[in-house]
Amino acid sequence: MFWTTKVIRLLIELVESTNSILKILRLRRPGMVYIRVISEDGSMLNFVLNLPPMGASDVVSRELTVKVGESDPVVSQLPGSAITSESMSGADNAPVVGQLVDIDDAGNRSEAREFSFVLLDTLAPPIPGEISIMVTGEI
Repeated sequence: MFWTTKVIRLLIELVESTNSILKILRLRRPGMVYIRVISEDGSMLNFVLNLPPMGASDVVSRELTVKVGESDPVVSQLPGSAITSESMSGADNAPVVGQLVDIDDAGNRSEAREFSFVLLDTLAPPIPGEISIMVTGEI
């Protein structure tokens, strides 16, 4: 009887330790966020943020906060499986800063993954049109 009680206590401690470890793993920070410029519209650059895959299977939503240049921060709620943001725009050389937080099915929030970029116009203009010749006289 004494050994049975001791084994049960050890098993309970093991389960509690395992639950603590799982909770810590669920609260880890999402991976890196990358920027991808997709087009140029006048003086504005259109871009999306490439998001890392969710870090745990129970992530149900993502909170993305983005501030472009001097504008106010925009907070977006995305599905847990989202790997890109919606299209955004900003001026050439504008700073882009923000954070990504994963939220699980119990409402637990991960530590925020912070990011910062500078929008740079690296898109070349389109190839010029065809060149033609016009004869203007004879000698």
